[in-house]
Amino acid sequence: MEVIAWGTRGSLPVANPGMVQTGGNTTCFEVRSICLPPGVHVVIDGGTGFLPFANEALRLGMTELHLFHTHYHHDHTQGVLIAPPIFMQQMAMHIYGTKDRSYGPKQVYERIMEPPFHPVSFGAISQHISFHQIEIPPTRVILIHPEGGQVILEKERFVHSDEHKRPVSFGQGRTFPIDECLVVQMHWTEHPERTITYRFEERPTGRVFVLLTDEEVRAGIPVSLIEFISGTHLLIQDVQYSQEEYEKGGKAGFGHGTPEYAVRLARATGVNRIGFTHHDPLSADGRVGALVTEGQALLQPDETLALFSCRDYDRYEV
Repeated sequence: MEVIAWGTRGSLPVANPGMVQTGGNTTCFEVRSICLPPGVHVVIDGGTGFLPFANEALRLGMTELHLFHTHYHHDHTQGVLIAPPIFMQQMAMHIYGTKDRSYGPKQVYERIMEPPFHPVSFGAISQHISFHQIEIPPTRVILIHPEGGQVILEKERFVHSDEHKRPVSFGQGRTFPIDECLVVQMHWTEHPERTITYRFEERPTGRVFVLLTDEEVRAGIPVSLIEFISGTHLLIQDVQYSQEEYEKGGKAGFGHGTPEYAVRLARATGVNRIGFTHHDPLSADGRVGALVTEGQALLQPDETLALFSCRDYDRYEV
């Protein structure tokens, strides 16, 4: 499994000479896996990094797109509205997300594409888009199989099938083993709005990736979140603020993390590789790098936790 960072900036896209190394695209991460059918691409969030992602995926022959939204803030949706896939009627497009207030993923796109906010109305381009509203994310599991395509299961059914090694139906009389699938699970995150984190497990190789963005510092980490993240080979986590900024700069409650929280979460879960993301739009490259240094200073001599800054266009082998 490979993860590509197409956008790692938070809140606003930026262009500044001091931010060239890190990049200025807002959140967008692609997940590539041997479990994906030919022509199928998977991406998390649609910030401005979605545009370079889409251009590269189309160059590679993308025919079907699965877009997983953590939430619907503008910095996680704005790139979708300017990239080719949403306008391509021949492109099978699946958009996943939870419901916040009265807005599921379909209602969000209907609203943000309303005139005069967008030049093309949602109704004019929506025929090729399938929306998947996940009411209670922890109770659902999404499976993607290289031959069977995609199916959404109740968590209890998934666990029962997995424990008894029973194949899962993908429709049209086709069944496939879970151990041949990319397994996508979800957990609530701590942010002012209803947000979720995604866990991708590539069953044939056993490799696991989690994106935990827009996650507020928690004084106590829930057992369910610890279990969700445990066993992860690569965690990419929101670390927007230093501890001083968080405690004394009025950033507490904004829904973002710190190096201290990342280290504490790693210790609780056993994760040994964390990439920092959702960089503040005012943070130049040196300031982003300083957050990694701050996290490394918290480690004990015998700890092997690897910390690094995510940068636009970087690729990570999970």
